[in-house]
Amino acid sequence: MKTAIISVPMMKPEKVKRFNYSADGNKEIEYDKEIMCPVHAVLAKTLKKNEELKVIYILTTGRNSSFKENVTNFKAELEEINSDIGADIHYETIEIEFKPTKATLQKILTELAAKIPNNAEIYADITFGYKPAIISLFCAIKFAEEFREALIQYIVYGKVEFLDEKDNKGEPVLFDISSLYYLFNLMGSMRTADADAATKMLEDFFSI
Repeated sequence: MKTAIISVPMMKPEKVKRFNYSADGNKEIEYDKEIMCPVHAVLAKTLKKNEELKVIYILTTGRNSSFKENVTNFKAELEEINSDIGADIHYETIEIEFKPTKATLQKILTELAAKIPNNAEIYADITFGYKPAIISLFCAIKFAEEFREALIQYIVYGKVEFLDEKDNKGEPVLFDISSLYYLFNLMGSMRTADADAATKMLEDFFSI
């Protein structure tokens, strides 16, 4: 089953704008329409009629968080895309506090690992959300790969550069950063290597 894992922004909804992202490197993920949620570009090009998709939203709560409005907008955008496809989409959520405590990071890891189905094809979007949560997200994906036979398809990041105080922006770019996950795996597999062998492994990785 396709499984999308999406960190939902906390910022005000009017700040979460639609962009037409060009793709850096992997042109297969480039999409010709404006979107708020970058991974929707990949889903728009890979979903098929009647195919099941499980979407897991990571929602960061807090007095100043607009996660409720943003997740509503993300769902509406995906449903609009799916109106021309006809996939079978199911939604789940994980709510966390805006605190990088051990309890928060554990909650992401355990709840996300539990919600990823067996044999999942994983599509993750780490554009939004706060940084420590991404480490737990990677750990949960690693758990699913090791023990649920999950396949990592795409991990994407949408880059939008704000050029000045008037919110003028550079060209929005969509990056396939799945290689960062594989680097994460590689670092964990180098325990028995000496420094020279480990350095050679890293050089070989980045030369691919």
